[in-house]
Amino acid sequence: MDKSYRKEYSEYIIQNSTISNYSSKNLHDIVLDTAENLTQIGLWTLNCFNKEQNRIKLFLSLTRKNMNALHGFPLAREFNRDFEEFYGIYDKLEKEYDTGIVNKTVWGNLMLKWGTSFSLSSKSI
Repeated sequence: MDKSYRKEYSEYIIQNSTISNYSSKNLHDIVLDTAENLTQIGLWTLNCFNKEQNRIKLFLSLTRKNMNALHGFPLAREFNRDFEEFYGIYDKLEKEYDTGIVNKTVWGNLMLKWGTSFSLSSKSI
């Protein structure tokens, strides 16, 4: 594959923004993107943690941006309950990443679990 066509992500794509369009399409896209981020973080953690440190850190930042954006949406009660639970757990997972993950298998599987949960939620939004 020609490297000129390879898509690279970097910190520069993370910018502060305000969400002023509360459409269900935007909500669905953000929830689905969050699910994909969490799944990818989990897979990298379980399969190639040391090699993918920069990407894991980037995707943690992208996920945080998505979660902050979701706080700007009026969320359905059922999804909001799960989201608020995850929000608290994610704070702890981020802190554990910054201080050094104690058990990469548990940490990675939690990311996968929440990725699956958000993926399922995105289908009903």
